[in-house]
Amino acid sequence: MRDLSSMTWKEVKDVDKDKGVVFVVMAPIEEHGLCLPLSTDLVEGEHWSKEAMKKLEGRHRLDCFYLPAFPIAAASVNEFYGSVHFSMKTTCEVAYEILESIRFMGFKYIVVIASHADPEHQIAVTKAVRKINKKHGICAISPMGSIFMGAGVEPPEELKRAEKEHGNDFHAGWVETSCLLDIDEKLVRNGYKDLPDSNITDKEMIFKKKQLGAMGKFGHIGMPRFASKEMGAMLNQNCIESICEAVVNFYHREGYKKYDDYFLYKILPLHLGFVKAFGRVRRDKEGK
Repeated sequence: MRDLSSMTWKEVKDVDKDKGVVFVVMAPIEEHGLCLPLSTDLVEGEHWSKEAMKKLEGRHRLDCFYLPAFPIAAASVNEFYGSVHFSMKTTCEVAYEILESIRFMGFKYIVVIASHADPEHQIAVTKAVRKINKKHGICAISPMGSIFMGAGVEPPEELKRAEKEHGNDFHAGWVETSCLLDIDEKLVRNGYKDLPDSNITDKEMIFKKKQLGAMGKFGHIGMPRFASKEMGAMLNQNCIESICEAVVNFYHREGYKKYDDYFLYKILPLHLGFVKAFGRVRRDKEGK
C-alpha cells in the first residue's frame, strides 16, 4: 500500500487504475468520554483501513493507496469540549470534492471509511457517494454505515454473546474502549473499569436530548467496564474482514449492495441537517 500524498503527480498518473483501490478515512476529532482520546474514530478508521489494505494486497493482488485521514465529520451532539464538528452540508460537500478529485486522477475504485457511526455523518457521506456515482458511474462505496448496522462478516460466537449481553453500547463504551486497547492500549486512560454504565435504546439514539441525558457528565453511552483487549481484537478483526469483503465485492461489482445500502438514509427526518434552517452546528457558549 502506498500513500498517494507521498507520490509525484507522474507516479499517480502511471498507476494501473484497473487494479488501484483508494481508501479515504473521514472521521471527527470528538470527545469520547473520560477514557478515550478525541482522535478515537480517526485511530480506528486508519487502523481498519491499513489492515484491510494489507489483506487485499496479499489475498487479491490489488494495489491499495490511501491519503492522510480527513478529520471532517457531522455529528448530532456538540456540547462537550474537544469536539470539532461540521454541518451535514459541509461534510457532504467536502466528501464529494475529495471523491471528485480522486476520480479525476482516473481511479475507478474508491472506498470511504467513515469511521464515525453518527447517522448525520453516514448520511452526509452516503449522499456524496451517490452523487459521485450518478455523475461518473459506479466508482465509490462507503460501507461503514452498513457494517456498523450488522451487515458485515458473521462475528465469532463470543462476540455475539457479548453484544447481546451488553447491547446498546453506542459511544466510548466497551466496544470502542476494547478496540483501542487492541490498537494501542497507551491511548486508553486508566479508570475505564470504574466508569458507570449509561444505557439508551437504539430508537432513542436519534434524539439529541436523549443522547445528552445518557451521556451525563461522563460523555459515554454504554459500559466501558466490560472492555478488554481480547474483545477488541475480535471487534477489529471482524470489522477489517467486513471491509475486505465489501471492497472485493465492490471491485468485482457483485454482491456489494448490502454494504452500499445504509438503511437509515431512507428516514427523511434525519436529512434535516441539509436544510438551512436546521443545518448549522449549534454549540453552547464557553463555560455554560
